[in-house]
Amino acid sequence: MQTCGSVWSCPVCSSKISERRRLEISTAVEKWTKQGGEVLLVTLTFPHSRDDNLKDLLLKQSEASKKFKGRSAYSKHLRSFYGIKGTIRSLETTYSEANGWHPHLHELWFVKRGFSIVQLRNYVYTAWSRACVDSGLECPSSANGVDIRSGDFAANYVAKWGLDYEIAKAHIKKGKGKKSKTPFQFLDEYDNGDMQAGALFREYAEAFKGKRQLFWSRGLKEFFDIEAKTDKEVLEEQLRKAKLVMHIKRSDWLNVVKHKAQAYILTLAELRSKHDIYKFLEQLKHAPPPDLRKRSQLQLLKSA
Repeated sequence: MQTCGSVWSCPVCSSKISERRRLEISTAVEKWTKQGGEVLLVTLTFPHSRDDNLKDLLLKQSEASKKFKGRSAYSKHLRSFYGIKGTIRSLETTYSEANGWHPHLHELWFVKRGFSIVQLRNYVYTAWSRACVDSGLECPSSANGVDIRSGDFAANYVAKWGLDYEIAKAHIKKGKGKKSKTPFQFLDEYDNGDMQAGALFREYAEAFKGKRQLFWSRGLKEFFDIEAKTDKEVLEEQLRKAKLVMHIKRSDWLNVVKHKAQAYILTLAELRSKHDIYKFLEQLKHAPPPDLRKRSQLQLLKSA
């Protein structure tokens, strides 16, 4: 009935948007490999601790990414020597009790075939570590700062997911290992009564609000003939394909909104019949004012 359009903090909207983005990425990867090219999975990270503020980390990470891509080490040498047609960048974060927030970048690089991954990794590490230090971050270790996987190896690396899932849906998967968690895992734990998990999810939602989850380099979508659509347009496109269950009069709908019962209407539509929905709408007309909603709505739900 309504969407918020948040790919970061809404499980419903995130699922719809990320699936569309996954299909776009899958199309690009398939077209590039058919042309004889190769797709690399590049992960860029940096040291962090429990004392670090997530907003500050994201700000410095963004600055480091701009420096890395904007300097001649990448813009001239890497792009020309390795034949980088373009990149798709994905922003992700996990959290662990030991080391706090762990924001990092996954990128797909569309490159030519026939070069040394080890040599490329060493060159990227030198450029990335310098960009991190110049942006106020600690210097990444040579072992963990940069990870580059070739297309064939990357498919095994991400197991049953695949390159398109790794990039488009990284933020909604489970954390790797028992100690690392993704934000949506905190949302589940908060739903089960974990207040600390709820506080961490709020911190995450505030820090990521307004940020782009996926970024295609200039001209790459046009090259692969992929239509550029905003997240909002993607959601509206799916809404037009929705199944019509029933019509609700405007006066009845305003009453639903007043009592904040939109979610319950959806539940009735999914699990019950139109008769149950009409019955609930009629009960809402005689319900107490919203300030007494919590006590009265419980009675309504039991009798619906």
